[in-house]
Amino acid sequence: MTHLIVCCDGTWSTPQNESVTNVCRLYNALTETGMDGDRQLAYYQPGVGTLSNRLLGGAVGLGLSDNVMDAYLWLTMRYVPGYRISLFGFSRGAYTARSVAGMISACGLIDNAKVDEAELWPQIKDLYDRGYRQRKRDPQGREWRNGLTFRWDPDDCDQIPIHFIGVWETVGALGIPAYMGWLSLLDPLHRHDFHDVRLNPYIKHGRHAVAMDERRSPYTPTLWSEPYGTEQIVKQVWFPGSHVDVGGGHPQRGLSDCSLRWMIDEARRAVGIGFYKTTVKNQINPNPLDVLHADHGVVGVLQPLAAPQLEPLLEIFLQPRPRAVPKIDPDATIPLIHQSVYDRYQNPPITSGPYRPTRVLAPEQSKTVEVFAHEPWNETGLYLEAGDYRFTAEGRWRDVGILSGPAGITGLRRFNPLVERLRLVGTLLGQGEKLFQLVTGKKMANFVGTRREENMPWMSLVGVVANDATAVDGEYKSHERIAVGAGTCCRVARSGYLYAFANDAWGFYGNNRGSVHLTVTRMPVEEQPTVPTRTERERTPGQAVPVGKAGKAGKARGTDEASRRGAAPSVNRQAELADIGRGRRAGKHGKQG
Repeated sequence: MTHLIVCCDGTWSTPQNESVTNVCRLYNALTETGMDGDRQLAYYQPGVGTLSNRLLGGAVGLGLSDNVMDAYLWLTMRYVPGYRISLFGFSRGAYTARSVAGMISACGLIDNAKVDEAELWPQIKDLYDRGYRQRKRDPQGREWRNGLTFRWDPDDCDQIPIHFIGVWETVGALGIPAYMGWLSLLDPLHRHDFHDVRLNPYIKHGRHAVAMDERRSPYTPTLWSEPYGTEQIVKQVWFPGSHVDVGGGHPQRGLSDCSLRWMIDEARRAVGIGFYKTTVKNQINPNPLDVLHADHGVVGVLQPLAAPQLEPLLEIFLQPRPRAVPKIDPDATIPLIHQSVYDRYQNPPITSGPYRPTRVLAPEQSKTVEVFAHEPWNETGLYLEAGDYRFTAEGRWRDVGILSGPAGITGLRRFNPLVERLRLVGTLLGQGEKLFQLVTGKKMANFVGTRREENMPWMSLVGVVANDATAVDGEYKSHERIAVGAGTCCRVARSGYLYAFANDAWGFYGNNRGSVHLTVTRMPVEEQPTVPTRTERERTPGQAVPVGKAGKAGKARGTDEASRRGAAPSVNRQAELADIGRGRRAGKHGKQG
């Protein structure tokens, strides 16, 4: 019996790199035989953008389809009925590994022993196009099978030979980001839309290591969606650090070693993959207090622009956003969060200060936080459980020489004619942005120089609950936005950490100074309305529901909150499981107000 192991690396990653990824290190630690004595054959695939087309491969993902077909070809050349298959990957290599599993699930493993070598690659490419990609659109189509024989037939779905998939940080958003406006129209890579968000229910083991602290929008993780198979064991676990801190690639390996040790232990226990014991013991040294990096660029393309004076350009291109992560509560630990997160939370490194301070408000409790105008994202440390909240804000901040309060400012006030006219240009561009979104369907498009929230005044206070989720029907629900202004009340539909910012244009936060104080109060149950108001029924998706008189007053002060409720209930499983636990005490950890 033989165990075939495929290791797909991340973009620009090769064994020759000075600091290699966890995929490469796992591959190097494999023994020739497994724990059960079976032979192990392994294949390492470098990431896209490594051998040629470095810029295009790294920036927009050219070469990914070839990598999927390459790995599939390697397996078909070696697979014999009865063999087992395991797949590993990091970043876009994780996309590759999961796509290989999807292709095998859809197309089986063909018998190419009698195929002429010159015809082999065209056959695989035709299978990829017609059997995998087209079959996803037409599951009943059978024409692609004509003339093929199989070593494993996909009709025998419950006998799929893939036993284990282990991935770090799956990146499924490929090509030019949708928020890049006109540039996104030039992107031909819509063909890389992720086909396999749900893991095949007959693949018994799936493991996914995910980063708590990655903020680059192009690196939004693609998690496996539920429901899982009845006999499936799927673990998607959060680790401290950025994308590369978790997947490996920095010289300081303490954080990435946490996820590497976890993945190796899971592979050993689940399917008996063999690793050199002394290598694992002596060369993998988890340290949850090690350096947490702020990764720059898109897969390294903009890494040379990481100098402070060029940060505005990175800000425009990357448009950072916090991830929806589970609540950190050491008194109610959950399997979704790795122990290394709790270790760093309870004993933060002296070099970086508190790690993700967390406070949950009980009914009628309040917390005041400072929101700085120059920060694109202010962490409040508040985890808002679903319910109704009151927000009030006071103070002054300025954009260059223009002073305003948290309600923001509209029109020309002659404080700074040049800046005000630039704002007017940004406002006009914003109208063009709305038209572009309507015509192209790219709802995330953002023109340079426009406000982050077009329906809210310049420099108004905006809150965001990091709680994006995918509903049962596959509908994506973005983070909830709160038009705070000088004050409002709203209903938070899904739990998540609260962030806040001044409503300025990406790339221009370095011009801002000052801060305002935001007070958040959880409203008691008896004050919460039981019947949705007209405003609530008509809100736009992604915006929190305004409630009560304060919500209407907030609109009068220039905070546009008219919206309608989304169509389907959320099933943000990450947040729901984070709320499970015994002995919780709200507000025990984190600074008290």
